[in-house]
Amino acid sequence: MKTAKAISIIGHPIFHPTWMMIIMLLSGITRFMPANDWLFLSITLAMTCLVPGVVIVMMKRWKVISSLEMENRDDRPGPLFIMILFLYAAIRFFSKIQILVFFNFYLTSVLAVTALAFIISFFWKISLHAMGWGNLAASLFVMTTMSMHTYLPYFIGSIILTGIVLAARLKLKSHSNAQIYAGLAMGFFSVIIMYFFLLI
Repeated sequence: MKTAKAISIIGHPIFHPTWMMIIMLLSGITRFMPANDWLFLSITLAMTCLVPGVVIVMMKRWKVISSLEMENRDDRPGPLFIMILFLYAAIRFFSKIQILVFFNFYLTSVLAVTALAFIISFFWKISLHAMGWGNLAASLFVMTTMSMHTYLPYFIGSIILTGIVLAARLKLKSHSNAQIYAGLAMGFFSVIIMYFFLLI
């Protein structure tokens, strides 16, 4: 049970934008301006993870939410709204950087999925982990179609990690099978749909 808990924390979707930025930097996308690598990574980490994470922790201290795990459906709208605000701010920042156009597409897809989760959370406890991992895997799938040699290992890795994280969520009994599968499908296909409408 402790292992499943640790996997659930490490695999939280709040870390995904930072992971995606690391993948893109490792792929050499900024090879003509490598001095900006740490700047891009730091801004991504701050705007999509650290700052919203601190705000959510403060919401727990102020008793706006009852748990950081947000196992209660009523705890979800507030933190999800905070994530929407910071994701939008990150999108606005990275939209000015041409070489990061796909990263900005990825952030836009994360924003869309988070907005869907925000709405759904008023009615149903869909799996945020599954939505996040479906979104990440689909983004890496799209990137693999553009450059298989570069991104295929990351895509395969995301599939394996998705299975591990979602198995941990089921082990913890945090979600039903339906909540996991619905979140995974919504996260994955939202990226595919947005890709066809925005990038093709």
